[in-house]
Amino acid sequence: MISGIKKAIRLWQLRRRFPMSTIHTGSIADFSSILGSYSVLFPDTILIHSSLGRYTYVQSGSVINNAQIGPFCSIAANVHIGLASHPIDGVSSSPVFYDPSQPLPRFLTSSSHYTDNSPTTTVQADVWIGQGAMIKAGLTIGVGAVIGAGALVTRDVEAYSVVGGIPANEIKKRFDNESIQKLLNSKWWELDESTLRRLSPLFSDPHAFLNAVEENNK
Repeated sequence: MISGIKKAIRLWQLRRRFPMSTIHTGSIADFSSILGSYSVLFPDTILIHSSLGRYTYVQSGSVINNAQIGPFCSIAANVHIGLASHPIDGVSSSPVFYDPSQPLPRFLTSSSHYTDNSPTTTVQADVWIGQGAMIKAGLTIGVGAVIGAGALVTRDVEAYSVVGGIPANEIKKRFDNESIQKLLNSKWWELDESTLRRLSPLFSDPHAFLNAVEENNK
């Protein structure tokens, strides 16, 4: 009962902090995490020391640790990004003995005795990460990349690359090099919402979209 009350209070606090996001029951985010406008946490997702950009969603059962996630990202269920480390030189590796800041229901210490030095993982804008993928801490996943379901990503992924497998390797590029560079130069994910709404009918045609962005910038 107490655990259920604590979870309900934490959920209420999270929704109050980020009223423009949709946060489903069972989701957890620590106080250092930040949610961008219109982002979504589906049930039973966990965010630790992380941020989500606007319009990014995270499906059920995913865990994100010490990561910066860009806008318009689509993260499927049971994805793990930035796997956390545990100390192994003490008596126990359980955080209930050394880190009361973790989103757990009960601790056997009132002060922190360990600092997780895992490097920050960066997922840039408009990345799609398939179900069950795992991404090693400290990597950079480029704009527009696609991570296949079940992939184990152990190295950086270039912009607009499609990768898959264990360990993940590049399968193909989504577009030709010239189009990729133009999309990167456009930084469309930074445009204001009214401009994106006006351009949205062109998103299915990259060339027409890029021409419209060039006209918009003149």
